[in-house]
Amino acid sequence: MFISDETCLVGLPGFPGPGRTAWRMVERDSEDLWYHVRFRICEEAKARFKKLMPSDPSMLAHLLSQRSPEHKIEVVQIVTPPCMNGSSLERMEKLISAIVGYDRTGGCVLLHKVDSGAIYSSSPGMIDAGLLSNIRTIYDATTAAGKHFHCSNYQTPNRSATTTAPDG
Repeated sequence: MFISDETCLVGLPGFPGPGRTAWRMVERDSEDLWYHVRFRICEEAKARFKKLMPSDPSMLAHLLSQRSPEHKIEVVQIVTPPCMNGSSLERMEKLISAIVGYDRTGGCVLLHKVDSGAIYSSSPGMIDAGLLSNIRTIYDATTAAGKHFHCSNYQTPNRSATTTAPDG
């Protein structure tokens, strides 16, 4: 989740539009992953870009469902915390795929594959999609296939999450 201090509110009347608020800065207190989604919005003969930062996979799935011929996804990136990516810093990487499935105990598992080939998991030691049941694709960069999903017992990845990424 992103939060902000009220002193960072940009208080211009009518900016940036009805129902929206502008902030000069947001912050994150958690060690959870988040996404960075770049949309290309075609309006008449012009294109503009919009960057959105969903903080959980169900919000990512919602954004993906908003696609249309005029509202296309340019790229989805994932930002992983050090405890997940095995380095000393957060890392932003191009997301290749995200799937959700259930382990043999019925626990919800989320797997993210990134451009480097690393796989980040919400469940310790669980990086093999073949061991999951009821697998659904949330995002696939090769087909841009995003499906809406709901996983009531999904826990955002934490310090016990595992990865195949090397140290560095």
